[in-house]
This record gives sequence, C-alpha cells and structure tokens, in this order.
Amino acid sequence: MTSPFTSPASSGGDSVKPADLQGHLLIIKPVEYITGIQTTLGEAEAIEVDLVDLDTNTEYTSVLFFNIALRSALKSNIGKSVLAKIGQGVAKPGKSAPWILIDETQNADAVAKATAYLAGGISAPATSAANTIVDGVEVTPEIAMLMQKLGAKPF
Repeated sequence: MTSPFTSPASSGGDSVKPADLQGHLLIIKPVEYITGIQTTLGEAEAIEVDLVDLDTNTEYTSVLFFNIALRSALKSNIGKSVLAKIGQGVAKPGKSAPWILIDETQNADAVAKATAYLAGGISAPATSAANTIVDGVEVTPEIAMLMQKLGAKPF
C-alpha cells in the first residue's frame, strides 16, 4: 500500500549533484534564490533550479545548488534559461575545486541541441499509429514537426 505521506527528509525536489552533471550540456532555469535553509552545518543559501540534461534527456525540477560559484552565476538569471556545462574551476589552497558553469551559448551544436529540445521537449515515443513515414522511415510526430519547421520535407 502506498503511503500518502512524505518523509521529513525529503526536499520536495529532485536530487542531482553537480558531480553527476559534470561535462553534460544543460539548460538551467533558475527559479528562486533561497536563504535561511537549515542544514547540519548551520544556515545556508541555495539557488533552486529546474534543469534539463541534454546528454541524458533527463529533466530535474526544484534542484537546490548550494555551491557559491553556481549560486552566484545563476542568481542574476532567475526566470531565464542558461545554456552551460558544469565543470570544475581551480582549487584554492586547502579547498576543493569549485563547481562552475561553462558557457555554451557560442557553441553552434549546443545551441542547436537546446533549441531542438525547446521546440519539442522530451517525450515518450508516440505509438506507431500516430507516427509518420518519411522516405521509408517511421518518425514520431515531434520529429515530423521539427522537420517541417526546418523545411526538410512537406507532409
């Protein structure tokens, strides 16, 4: 039987660490800058984001990034979409290397991949009855729509 209750340890959002996203192409949508979060180390600040990992086609919602460099980079972009990869900066003596954002807005392939995602989103494949045949190949309605937008073939 499924319980209608949530564990008090649950943050309510998805859990993904910057290390899990290292080197992945991401669309990051900062939602809110949050202060006064109680942690085992005391009070902390975080930025809440929704993000899409374009390399794994995975969507995450309400993720909290506590890292100072990520918070700083994203705070001024609340309500916008950021196209970046997560990498590591240079460590200061006695410290771990910080997680940083690597700008991908000048990378044509990255922009094309992100634009295609935004045009169609991530969705389950359509059933074959709803698919279209293009040059002998079965494509989903989403792919057919993108092809039409690109002027690839009239349907």
